[in-house]
Amino acid sequence: MISITGKWYDSRTSAQIDAICRIYDNGAIRVERLEDGESLVLLSWDDIKASPRLADTPRRLYFPSGEKFETKDNDAVDRVMNRFKCRSWLKIVYQMESRKRYVVIALASLLLFMWGSMKYGVPAAARLIAFRLPPSIHGIAGRHALDILDRTVFSPSELDEVTRTRLMDHFRPVVEEHPDNELKIMFRKGGRIGPNAFALPGGTIIFSDEMVRLAKHDNELLAVLSHEIGHIVHRHAMRRVIQDSLLGFALLAITGDVSGSSELFLGLPVLLTELAYSRQFEREADSYAIDCLRSSGTSPIHFARLMRRIDQKMASKSKGSDGKWLNYLSTHPMTEERILNFEQ
Repeated sequence: MISITGKWYDSRTSAQIDAICRIYDNGAIRVERLEDGESLVLLSWDDIKASPRLADTPRRLYFPSGEKFETKDNDAVDRVMNRFKCRSWLKIVYQMESRKRYVVIALASLLLFMWGSMKYGVPAAARLIAFRLPPSIHGIAGRHALDILDRTVFSPSELDEVTRTRLMDHFRPVVEEHPDNELKIMFRKGGRIGPNAFALPGGTIIFSDEMVRLAKHDNELLAVLSHEIGHIVHRHAMRRVIQDSLLGFALLAITGDVSGSSELFLGLPVLLTELAYSRQFEREADSYAIDCLRSSGTSPIHFARLMRRIDQKMASKSKGSDGKWLNYLSTHPMTEERILNFEQ
């Protein structure tokens, strides 16, 4: 006979009773009140279900009518289950979590899985989702972002009509080569973001007045346009938003904190204006721009020249500012290697 002390719950009230559970060699199980020995239940072990062992947390024996016996004597419960050959695959979990070597292996595997998911799984899923979304969703996201940017960042363009018309005529051949992307060119005064250009979901490309004024040749702006078209063709803006959302939901699943989940969908303009594209996205857009420029007979060196001019402008501007001035290089980080690809 194996005796186990614990608490008895009768399933009708929340009261707990100090009790002792006796398991006899013939499989009979009897629960008695510890205070006076009064029998509370008498059944066969075959009618009882035992919870699996997890570290040193209390174990529970569940009875057919809803009663429950709870004990901290895990070793005694294990002896009973071994005697009556009650096997459970969950026993493996206990054996693994009670050995440091397995814990370290499991932790390392979890970290490796998380790293692989964030580096490869999430970007792959974001790409798949972005290309499966209907065009109407991209259009709604783009209009939403533009509306917020117009209210918080941009102001109406101060470019004269002659300049805008000249640029639109210069851009038209490239725009007409992308009928499926429904490209729309817009101009805005950038203010604190300085010389910049943005590709919004849905095909809208925005040039800041500062970018236009900094360019010394229309082909420099055409090169920037080709680069931004590369972002649109590869769905980079939407993929970036989806990636950050998936990472946010993953963090939500791990931590259980739902307070910031709604903010994932309100931060689209911030993601587009203040967070840099990944190097992979920039290389894809670079490659697309170079191919597009060559097909139109325009030298890619125009892009490199404008980038170097912006770099010089940023260096001189940052010396006398409070550091809040943004530009194309902050949202589209360039490296010397990438600039050389355009120059060569």
